[in-house]
Amino acid sequence: MGILVRQGSKNTLYLFIGVGLGFVSSALLQPRFLTAEQNGIIKLLVAYSAILAQLFTLGFPAALLKFKSEFKDRQINDLKTTLVYTGLGLSAFLLLYFLLGKTAFSYILNAQSAFWQYLPLLPLATAATLIFFNLDAFARTELYSTPGTLSKEVGQRIFILLALLSLAGFGLSFDAFIAGYTLALALPMLALILFLHQKGKWVWTGSGGLKSHPDFRKNIHSVSAYAIISGLSASFIISLDAIFIERMLGTASTGIYAVFGYFATLVLIPYRGVERIASPLISSALATQQMDKIKTVYRSSSKYLLYGGAVLLVLLLSNRHNIAAFLPTEYRIGLPILFWLGLSNLIDAATGINTAIIANSNYYRFNMVLLVGLILLASALNIWFIPIWGLQGAAAATCISVAIYNLSKLTFIGLKFNMWPWKAETLLVAAIPGALFVLSECLPAWSNLYLDTAIRSTLLLGLAGMALFIQPLFPGDWKL
Repeated sequence: MGILVRQGSKNTLYLFIGVGLGFVSSALLQPRFLTAEQNGIIKLLVAYSAILAQLFTLGFPAALLKFKSEFKDRQINDLKTTLVYTGLGLSAFLLLYFLLGKTAFSYILNAQSAFWQYLPLLPLATAATLIFFNLDAFARTELYSTPGTLSKEVGQRIFILLALLSLAGFGLSFDAFIAGYTLALALPMLALILFLHQKGKWVWTGSGGLKSHPDFRKNIHSVSAYAIISGLSASFIISLDAIFIERMLGTASTGIYAVFGYFATLVLIPYRGVERIASPLISSALATQQMDKIKTVYRSSSKYLLYGGAVLLVLLLSNRHNIAAFLPTEYRIGLPILFWLGLSNLIDAATGINTAIIANSNYYRFNMVLLVGLILLASALNIWFIPIWGLQGAAAATCISVAIYNLSKLTFIGLKFNMWPWKAETLLVAAIPGALFVLSECLPAWSNLYLDTAIRSTLLLGLAGMALFIQPLFPGDWKL
């Protein structure tokens, strides 16, 4: 079994466990024990810390993933270099935040935003996320993609769940809870530091400087500069709808949107598991011009990710009434969000590892151009749609933007590399989840929503699993 399948499967397993833990906290407990406004505060803390952390990584993770083999050939200590760039980015962030932070957020946040009170937690959350991003990129270049997933998706969620249980059962205040939540954002960073120490990766031999390699330094800075923009753009895309909702509709609406957005992320689990290990492997294959290998993986991954994502979307939509019945009444206006964001995530998954191919090729600048265009398009659509359709308008804006973005990448790769992710059989692969959805709509509804969810989900997942044994469609050809 190839390393892509092995680590991709582990990542997917950890992500499923994390989703289970996150479901208990984000879907079961948070809507019941926190107000919509408090959920909005949490969403904004996570969103802004991710955006700022991505900006102040200085784009180095992308350069590290792209030039791993060259670091080795030149005998440059990539860990030292990673730490140097981490220190530079962290120092720049803290300086600018304490000088200009309040002024900048006065233009971004709603004047009555409840998030103002918790803005002081943002530096710690951002610093921890920034360090994690850089160390996780280093671990992935060493082909350790799973520790970051395990610590972030499982360990972090366990800590958050314990904090929620303390709030629900022992009267923990929201102020204490969100302080604990911020600490939970730092746990993956600490876990990764310990893991790298255990694996003996804190090696200090060799130079960590690039002064004696001016040509290589220029290449790194070139890639990093574009990666700053593309990485920042990607973070903005994830959070742009929530930022516009907070500004135009308020913090409580952001909380409602965040809860349904969490349900929709279920569709991305297979993609996220594969993407973490795909980038360093694609980089290596491109460096040795193994284009046939990349083409095979691109097609296979797109097929399996389309199928897995579509089955999970069907699972969500078939249980949409149970989800609405379970949530507090104030959240039910957000039910249409589930379709739009679920479809958006399915499009992202179905187009496979297109981002990894472009980012690790000589055309990495094109990804930046697309992302900047995507931000402009998504911003325009949010400004247009939200006043008309509210929360559903924000979700629809995201879906349309993501579809255009991914189809542009798909077309670019097809024209430049003669690689197309879909073949005629892809229509048959997509038809199976379509048939499952029709079946789910024909099933009678049980009065007990928990029993109905269990029966409906078990039947759909069982049939979807059986379909994987259809050899002409799923021959097991994914071997990278």
